[in-house]
Amino acid sequence: MTELRIGLDVGTTAIKVAAYTPEGKCVASAARVNKVARPAPGHAEQDMETIWTLTTECLSELSEKCEGASFAALGVCAQGDGLWLMDEAGKPCGNAMLWNDTRASADLETLTQRGATAAVGLGCHTDLWPGTSAMLWRWLRRNRPEAAACARTSFTCADWVGFRLTGQIATDFSNASIPLIDFETRSYGPRQLDLLECNDLGAILAAPKQASEKLGTLTPEAARKTGLPAGLPVSVGTLDLAAMIVGMGLDRPGQTMMILGTTAVVNILTDHVTPTEKPVGASALHPTSEAIIRILAPSTGAAAFDWFTALHPKSLGGESTDEIAGKLNALVEDVPPGANGVTFLPYLNGERAPFVSPDIRAQFHGLKADTTKAEMGRAVMEGTAMSLRHCFEAEDGLPPAPVQLTGGGSKNPVWCQIIADVIGQDIEVSPASDQGLWGAACLGAAAAGLGDAIALSKREETPTVYRARPEIHEHYCAVYRRYALISSAMRTLQTALNSLKEENP
Repeated sequence: MTELRIGLDVGTTAIKVAAYTPEGKCVASAARVNKVARPAPGHAEQDMETIWTLTTECLSELSEKCEGASFAALGVCAQGDGLWLMDEAGKPCGNAMLWNDTRASADLETLTQRGATAAVGLGCHTDLWPGTSAMLWRWLRRNRPEAAACARTSFTCADWVGFRLTGQIATDFSNASIPLIDFETRSYGPRQLDLLECNDLGAILAAPKQASEKLGTLTPEAARKTGLPAGLPVSVGTLDLAAMIVGMGLDRPGQTMMILGTTAVVNILTDHVTPTEKPVGASALHPTSEAIIRILAPSTGAAAFDWFTALHPKSLGGESTDEIAGKLNALVEDVPPGANGVTFLPYLNGERAPFVSPDIRAQFHGLKADTTKAEMGRAVMEGTAMSLRHCFEAEDGLPPAPVQLTGGGSKNPVWCQIIADVIGQDIEVSPASDQGLWGAACLGAAAAGLGDAIALSKREETPTVYRARPEIHEHYCAVYRRYALISSAMRTLQTALNSLKEENP
């Protein structure tokens, strides 16, 4: 009988689980909606016991759907960062504070001004943000000292779920990366801990391991709650993005993947980083290899497309997202690359990569009296592609090999072709959209001794390949220079406008 591999993804807004054959066919799945509590402005919290309950419900439903099946392993991935604390008895020290919590913003600004955050950039090549463990710990220690005093373990969401499944404590290297790992030693950095005044936090951090290692086995209690067999091997939990990268079979420097969702993400695997006190974006250690994942996330991805189509509900309206996209695609396909001189800066929500400017705003440049909706629509799609290229240019240059693309925007063939031509590299789009769950399942199988996670992730599937066209790419190089020039000028202008607001509030 085929033994199924289970992948579990505990996200911020949804918990999902799926059972796979060794070949990667999903035979059953289950999901639950996950809610975020916002008890005060800037706060983002989740009840840790509720997370566990919803997880057991998902696993129990999956078990029922797979009645009579045999299971080989369970792999876990989840949302990262935040502050998830447990006391000596294995109970939560209050609600978890999440990665998108901003209550520590003022404290972070103070630390930045006195240079204390520079050690984080030099240590793990990440620009510190308020929702990281160190910043939230500082807030908790000052505002809820009783919760901080009871903490005996600090880890992430994946680690909490792993602990409830197995009774064992560990974190993986990708989850441990931010903000206290020193990439040189691959251990928690004394300088980061000292300058952030978090030595007490350092004393309770979970030890990092590779995500392909076995965390433990399913306890009898967890087996009773989930319907899965006691003794089932469970892998060390990993970051959801890291699991997705494993699910796409990526573990070597030079490989690249992009996500074109509501926001966009460029993930570049590398074997080196240049230490700097103020890096852009984030970096995470690969969950199974020596590679470093550079994570550059522009603030606006497919949201730009949604925004533009919403401005024209009559002409672009439709019964489905595919129908709306088809109408806009039909318009922009008749517009030449470069949109006849129209440029769109996709900063609808400010920008965070490859530069940080929360106040900068989107704009069209080059509009004329006879500019058409089709030209503007193409400029929107090109502008998002240009922001992806901007991330590559800010790192080590354009990608040297084909790039895998996933996310909602990857289902738009016109947009995919534009991206391929803009970055000058073939774009590969998998027919699957479950790379995170599949990656977690492969890590679980590796932890059970069934093979290497990356080798196990290979599925018999034929990706859709969008070939970069050299002549179009050459033209887009000139368009990119125009885009970069306008973007640079707008950043300068925004600085001046901010000064003007300070003078005339």
